[in-house]
Amino acid sequence: MEVFDQLYRLYRNDFIIKAKYRFNTSSEADIVDAWQDAVISFYDQIKSGKLQTLSCTIKSFLFLIGFRILIKSYHYNSRHETIDSFASEHENLKYAYDMELLSEPNENQVLLSKKIVELPEQSRRMLILRYVDGKSIAEIKNEMNYQSENAISVNLSRTLKKLKELIEQARKI
Repeated sequence: MEVFDQLYRLYRNDFIIKAKYRFNTSSEADIVDAWQDAVISFYDQIKSGKLQTLSCTIKSFLFLIGFRILIKSYHYNSRHETIDSFASEHENLKYAYDMELLSEPNENQVLLSKKIVELPEQSRRMLILRYVDGKSIAEIKNEMNYQSENAISVNLSRTLKKLKELIEQARKI
């Protein structure tokens, strides 16, 4: 347990600084709570055996958990739009850089970020809710005020197909 206390103290201030920059509408108390929840979640995942290896640094993993907690809190509190930073070009890559998850974007990541921006706002929002926030089809249906889950599934499928076509076209050029 002492190791987790040390981890908590070691990266706490860095997390608060980065979170204040990334989530400037969140209070410092909310940011500190997110950090604490991230460390607890990390501990719980290790204790339960769900987490056995990491493909990034411990700091990056903790920051990712904390940022996701703040994002979910934002969505819970606002319930109307996704975070604007995810809609701008290359912002997903910047997000990953801030967390030190990527050393350099590869060609595929740059192309993907450029093509996602070309999608309609509603399609981008749906992709973010599903693949970034990890929401279920039912949660997306409720949040975006759709009549059926089937409509969400069809829209996601069409959006992914369109994204694939955009990427393939760009590669031919």
